[in-house]
Amino acid sequence: MATMRNYTFVLAVMAVSFIAASCSDAQVAKPDTTPTVAHSTPSKKFTTADVAKLKWIEGTWRGMDGDKPFYERYKIEETAMVVESLRADGSVNGEPDRFELKDGEFGKDEGDRRSVASEITADHIQFVPTVPGKSNSFRFERQPNNTWRAVLEWPAKGDKPAGHKIYIMEPWNP
Repeated sequence: MATMRNYTFVLAVMAVSFIAASCSDAQVAKPDTTPTVAHSTPSKKFTTADVAKLKWIEGTWRGMDGDKPFYERYKIEETAMVVESLRADGSVNGEPDRFELKDGEFGKDEGDRRSVASEITADHIQFVPTVPGKSNSFRFERQPNNTWRAVLEWPAKGDKPAGHKIYIMEPWNP
């Protein structure tokens, strides 16, 4: 169950998490030839005020992975961002993921696959892996048309090249 939830979260982050920004009505995740995620290092200087900057991401969202929709609900609590994976009927699918502020670091604990924020602004949040090569970098970017995009970037592994994908998250009312 945890593996499926993590897979669903990764897909959502990809939808999120990284679609041509100029196409406000884009529905399908598309590979992009220009990387948009800046490489950076984790920060341990975040505060509750930084987490509050993410209020724009609160809501229920639909993304597309090819022709397959996925749904998520984001909520900002005082020191956390709670992400629920949803079914098409709006019911919760599994345990929520929690990105939490601890000792100045904002991230999600998954052992050596842990991702933490390197930057938080009023318009985006950048996550990077704490162990390079073990997980993806991803970025959530607020868009001016009440959508946001998730940009996922993954490292080369073995014979597989590095790559990235961008998804548009649109408001959804189940």
